[in-house]
Amino acid sequence: MAMQKVTANGRKEIRMGVLGCGFMGKCHANAYKKIPYIYPDAGVMPRLLVLCDKNEQIVEREATRYGYEEFCTDWNEMVADERIDVVDNCGPDPVHPDPCIAALENGKHVISEKPLAVSVDDARRMRDAAAASSGMAMCTFNYRFMPAVQMAKELIDAGKIGTIYQIRVNYLQMAGHDPSLGADQCWYAAWPHSGGLQGIGSHAIDQCRFLVGEITSVSALVRTFNADRARPSAGCPEVTSDEGTAALLDFDNGAIGVMESSVVATGRKNFLSWEINGSKGSLRWDLEHPNSLFACLESPDGPKVEGFAEISVTEADHTYVGPWWPHGHNIGWEHCHIIEKFHFLDTVANGKPMNPNNATFEDGYRVAAIIDGMRQSSDSGKRIAINY
Repeated sequence: MAMQKVTANGRKEIRMGVLGCGFMGKCHANAYKKIPYIYPDAGVMPRLLVLCDKNEQIVEREATRYGYEEFCTDWNEMVADERIDVVDNCGPDPVHPDPCIAALENGKHVISEKPLAVSVDDARRMRDAAAASSGMAMCTFNYRFMPAVQMAKELIDAGKIGTIYQIRVNYLQMAGHDPSLGADQCWYAAWPHSGGLQGIGSHAIDQCRFLVGEITSVSALVRTFNADRARPSAGCPEVTSDEGTAALLDFDNGAIGVMESSVVATGRKNFLSWEINGSKGSLRWDLEHPNSLFACLESPDGPKVEGFAEISVTEADHTYVGPWWPHGHNIGWEHCHIIEKFHFLDTVANGKPMNPNNATFEDGYRVAAIIDGMRQSSDSGKRIAINY
């Protein structure tokens, strides 16, 4: 047989314009490059058309590295480009609102990294723009797409742990544990200075909402332990770069929660964890053991409660696992980003309803409102009701 040219074979091309070529820009580009061969039956073909960042030398280098066809330094030019189907905003937190809103007003589909915005007012503007747009919008809360987290949600929704009583959730890192490190050496205190609660606490809050329910009030302490790092956030001077948060959460279903976020937790590199206790059982999970869900459930023979058992969520029939590797082969942090982006682009390409596990701009706004409530509580010493 003579050699033949490979064709797209009917795959639907989705032309991407991505803002930001740092850590998350790299992560998202990786996802788009892997979608076609992990999900061949969906017929989705992301095309890395334009990469945008303000530094011309850097963006040209990274566009070449990641395989983009073009680059630019003005996001206004990119969001107005009629060729682009999806605008993906991986820029710094204060640069989320205006480009996303402009893209939505131009009818683009939009992906925004979390947090949706530094201020709750900006997050509300983004939520409203998404509601008014013909385009769809997703906020990147990627941990929803870890197969073990999805199994937990399925067990909860099926009533397997009964009435939920409590959740304890933590997101801990050690980025700023050393007091000798300057602000520019700590990601949460470097520009735009938006802090640990925005950067990682937002994920912990989203896990609470995703798994347990809506949060109705908070009591919180938000602290910066190294005063020289408490710099006002760019574009939102009432927010400073915090380092630790401890909060009590009240849920609309009667459950209560305890949440911690820390970027000074010595020894913790990237530790997201939660435990949920219910009337029939309990579940726990952490990011250092991402493929394992620990479950304590009633025996099928009666009300006797067994101890925690480790479930390896790596079988082909587990949600989100099938397209990947043979059973028992682990997946990790990058994979939940790929899974998340695929489901959004599958919606765009094939006219499907948005996957209910994809976080919307409404979800992003509600997380911003909860963070705002935590800051108000810390400043006032009072419990704050969350009004959406």
